[in-house]
Amino acid sequence: MTETTLPAFADDEACATAIGRMGEIDRDLALIEATKSEAMQKAAATAETAADPLIAERADLFAKVKAYCEAHRTRLTDGGRSKTATFTAGTAAWKLGRLRVVVDTVLKDKVIALLKKRGLAELVRTKEDIDVTAVGKARDKVKGIKGLSFVEPTEDFSVSPISAELAPRL
Repeated sequence: MTETTLPAFADDEACATAIGRMGEIDRDLALIEATKSEAMQKAAATAETAADPLIAERADLFAKVKAYCEAHRTRLTDGGRSKTATFTAGTAAWKLGRLRVVVDTVLKDKVIALLKKRGLAELVRTKEDIDVTAVGKARDKVKGIKGLSFVEPTEDFSVSPISAELAPRL
């Protein structure tokens, strides 16, 4: 254990006083954090209230633009040669999404076994990893293996002031 060069307290009472002050600071910080959180919640609520009608209007306009473009798709896409319709204020585009593969989680193990049985093991992902817990327990067996090292545990020091809830200040 290393000694610090900071000046020490004169006695237990001075140390106890410092720990008590740390508790006061913790309570003050918690109050500041609560006040900040409350202010952020109010600001978020105000912003969401202001944004709601704009979000609704945008969704309505999007639906109308989509309906118009779908009704005039052949003309707007030059008979399907283009995926984009250009307007003076912007563009509208159609994009085909990607193929998605959905694996039924209940049948996943059976699907894996069937893929392997059919000679399609390359479609099954296998991940290997080092079990660091087991390696830590077998230090003598893995000694000298390049790429493995051990970091000795360090001792932590903590101070836990007794916390007392304060009555709300009005």
